[in-house]
Amino acid sequence: MFLPRIATMRSLKVILFVSTVLATTQSSSSSADAFAPSPSFTQSARTIRRVSTPGSAPRRGIQPVHAVTEEDVIKSVEKAEKLWAEALEARKEANALSDRAEENAEAAAEVAKKANEEMLKGPISLEKIAAADAATNCNLDAGSVLSRALGAAEEADKLEELAEKALAESEKALGQHLKDFPDSDLA
Repeated sequence: MFLPRIATMRSLKVILFVSTVLATTQSSSSSADAFAPSPSFTQSARTIRRVSTPGSAPRRGIQPVHAVTEEDVIKSVEKAEKLWAEALEARKEANALSDRAEENAEAAAEVAKKANEEMLKGPISLEKIAAADAATNCNLDAGSVLSRALGAAEEADKLEELAEKALAESEKALGQHLKDFPDSDLA
């Protein structure tokens, strides 16, 4: 648990403080000298600068430093490459489904044409109804594959958009890295 560890650290700090105060008071002749700050403490206290806290305006002269490292650039480029690879696979899947839907639609058109020719030849029979039913099922199958192809194309478009954004972010990170580290190997 995180909370007991913090409590333990605080307890150790309090014990350490009390023991140093007691050691100082025992070695010192006067109790007033025991609580007087040491010269090194007052000198270091003057050199501490106040840093702005979250939500407050930064003070003049103090700028937060967020250098973009080579590792950051490589991670952003790898993220963009991964998204482009996913977009490519989604596009390939969408194209394959589209080709399959086209083939199914052509086959359904042939079956429907034959069923229509059979219906026009003579009286309605059970075989003619079965042929019409088969043509309808082929059309439904083609429509289903076409619907899946459209969904895959939309997914590919979304992934390409994300990949474009990731590419722009990686270019921005590279530009910032070259500003932060002009002698970088990435230049």
